[in-house]
Amino acid sequence: MRVLMISPCYYPVRGGTETIVRNLAITLNKNVIQTDVMTFNVNQNRKPKWRGETEKIDGITVFRIPALNWLWKLHSIRITAGVNFVPGRFTNILKNYDILHFHEFELSFPFFSLFRKKPKLLHLHGINPNFLKRHHISRLLLKHVAQMYISISKQMTRELIALGLQESRISYVPNGIDTNFFKPEKPKEENLLLYVGRISELKGLHILIKTLRYLKENVHLVIIGPPDWNTNYYQNLLYLIEKENSKGLHKIDYLGAMEQSEIVKWYQKASLLVLPSYAEGFPVTILEALSCETPVIATPVGGIPEIIENNKTGILIPPGDPKRLAEALAYLLENETIRFRMASEGQKLVKEQYSIDVVCKKLRSIYSQLNELL
Repeated sequence: MRVLMISPCYYPVRGGTETIVRNLAITLNKNVIQTDVMTFNVNQNRKPKWRGETEKIDGITVFRIPALNWLWKLHSIRITAGVNFVPGRFTNILKNYDILHFHEFELSFPFFSLFRKKPKLLHLHGINPNFLKRHHISRLLLKHVAQMYISISKQMTRELIALGLQESRISYVPNGIDTNFFKPEKPKEENLLLYVGRISELKGLHILIKTLRYLKENVHLVIIGPPDWNTNYYQNLLYLIEKENSKGLHKIDYLGAMEQSEIVKWYQKASLLVLPSYAEGFPVTILEALSCETPVIATPVGGIPEIIENNKTGILIPPGDPKRLAEALAYLLENETIRFRMASEGQKLVKEQYSIDVVCKKLRSIYSQLNELL
């Protein structure tokens, strides 16, 4: 069986989906399912280039397809319906694969592959159900670009069914990580807070920085992640960091985007991971932190409540509430025994349910079902 993972962006572009696709492709190849990757040829700001490339990364063939923004002045999904790029020639590559495994609700590759009769799987890492309810064309495309769909959270499964997708076409496969790579090391650094993720308003990072003013004890906050497309938010966040650092009570270091080999070291020594998001899919950062025995404070959005059981593997707080976040931070920083108990429970949970090997076993079963459909 030959599988082509098809993602809008891919390594060295860094982000949650890019990391997941890379790890899945590596693990599937180790499990004797030949897996390659197709992506748009984009720069680190996700802007497409009109030239193609083919290269080998991690032993995987990566096809980088040239592309243009078909409405380059209009970045509204209401107009593009999720089909944001016009790709160069790519469909001749598809004939060499048995399964087309699309990733993300970015429908350019799925749309331009509509008339290729191949088993197709759309792996959704996040959707906006309210938008899809209002916009018929996007909803229609979503329903017809694949035979089967992967939902990464139980909440997303319910949302897809409400949008009209048959339950029999949806498989629940939460994200997974390499638990042999993300593993604990002692000792922890006291009062070290960690944020890992894109610098995006929806991630609520500004709330975390505002929270520090309510903490009496000095903390060191390390922020890791690439800027999002919203440059105004990014610049405002840098200003907030500079302003907080100037007070001299807390220390904030923004380290930018980093390789996994560097990020894991921060997970291993952090006291807590903090993710104050307004919206999420099924964040791997939480799994990575728990696997390194680092408890988590997060918001109950998307698939997060499926991972974080309140007061067992972490604490859940309402989005946009710096005072409640400060109370949770102070409570866990002052109670080392509780942190250690949560850390142990979290690592056990991830090993049992969210390892990359468990996920790939589910994928192999889905691929077999797909092959039987055509």
